[in-house]
Amino acid sequence: MASFSAGACHIGSALSCVDILVDLFYRIMEPEDRFIFAKASGAATLYAILCDKGFFPPEKLTQYLHDYPEASKEVPGVLHSVGSVGMGLSVAAGLALADRNRKVFCVISDGQLQEGVTYECALFAQHHKLTNLHVLCDNNGLQALGFTKDILGVPTDFFKETFPHFYNMPTIKGKGVSFLENKVESHYCNLTQELLEKALEENGPA
Repeated sequence: MASFSAGACHIGSALSCVDILVDLFYRIMEPEDRFIFAKASGAATLYAILCDKGFFPPEKLTQYLHDYPEASKEVPGVLHSVGSVGMGLSVAAGLALADRNRKVFCVISDGQLQEGVTYECALFAQHHKLTNLHVLCDNNGLQALGFTKDILGVPTDFFKETFPHFYNMPTIKGKGVSFLENKVESHYCNLTQELLEKALEENGPA
């Protein structure tokens, strides 16, 4: 509902990382841990969770999504602004190096595995033995303009061997909304009133 009210896009990207972020924020991370959301286009899910955890009141959610659904440090609970693909992971590596006694979690997308900076960061993490850095890859198989394997297929083995903790997490883009699941167009689409009602029929108000 908030995304619809804000006219926000990237719905498919937000839905694919729901399970990952719920696990992190409600089951895994401790208050002293640090979190970088490098998968910028899925920020609607992050914002919803931060709102639920009391970082800001519900009436601010639509405003933050309207300002553009990319994780911004202007939003309470967001440590670092992201948007340029791949940059968030480097920030997470720097945080892990600066304080080895603190766990740092970073969520990235499979599309980000194509970025040169991601390879540099993997080598950096291996060289400095950043065992406190945990990288979770939301691997939904799709990116902005097509299937990841068709645009530039990237094997995850390299990253499992270089990052001390790399988790390849198969997900579904647009999960939970039948007409968005595994659809390239779910990356940029906005819901019409008719599509919103159809999505609510499948899942109930949110």
